[in-house]
Amino acid sequence: MQTSRFMRVLSGLLLSVFAVTGPTACNDDNDKNTATLTVSTDALVLGGEAGESETFTITTTAAWKAVPSGEGFTLDKTEGTGDATVRVTAAAGNWDGYVKQLGSIEIAATSVDGVKTVSVSQDEITPVLPSEVTLVADFTLGASVATPELPPYSTDNFTTGRHEYTIGGYTFAIFVDPDEGGKFYWLDNKQFSPSIPDPAQGLFFSKLGAYVEFPAIAGKVLSEVHYLPTSQQNDVSLDLFGADDSEPQYTLDYGDDGTWSYTLIDARENLRYRIEITNKKNAQLAKLKLVYAAAK
Repeated sequence: MQTSRFMRVLSGLLLSVFAVTGPTACNDDNDKNTATLTVSTDALVLGGEAGESETFTITTTAAWKAVPSGEGFTLDKTEGTGDATVRVTAAAGNWDGYVKQLGSIEIAATSVDGVKTVSVSQDEITPVLPSEVTLVADFTLGASVATPELPPYSTDNFTTGRHEYTIGGYTFAIFVDPDEGGKFYWLDNKQFSPSIPDPAQGLFFSKLGAYVEFPAIAGKVLSEVHYLPTSQQNDVSLDLFGADDSEPQYTLDYGDDGTWSYTLIDARENLRYRIEITNKKNAQLAKLKLVYAAAK
């Protein structure tokens, strides 16, 4: 009887211990950290204009922080707790002509291993050009119309070969062939006689194969070339060529003021054209007007 009674007491004690220790083990499992961190994207591309923005979302139950690196963008929030939407805004416009990498954002959450990274880049701004663009190179204004300045007239110090000049923000090229005895310079014919009629100033370029090459404009085709010679140009023969030596079709009219007006029929987009001497004479260009039309 005493043995039976002892076993009942022992059994009761074991049940009591299980009742205390069992639930404690379950609570340890429930208290284990189960926080996660999810970010909606790993890359953002902002629009090209200043102030354009994109967003990404953070999904978590924990406290989080977003740390940006780089420059050219801002975040509307950098920390919080729980789910959030973060807006990223471009600080300036991107006129560089290509998609530019600005930096990145690292997001971390409390008790979550590792970080999430979002790269930030910015699209380029595409300039909207008018349907027609007109360039004017007025050589009567002086040698400083071009950058660098055109070489001055000289009887013994000639400029030959190919040289590039910026006029009105665009790149032109002048070439004369030294083997043909060519030369080019800025010339004021009134130094020889004040009574010489206008236009008396201009770009002098000479001999067979000498040319002035025009710029190409993206998205445009050259449609018109208006060549006004000085009053002292005589007997020169000029023709239009592409930079690849192609020969475009055109019509040619002569204005009352002496302007040679070429209207191109089949010019190609993104191709530089030139006006070239095709005999052994000298050209004197007072003013050049170029008209570019929208590419079809």
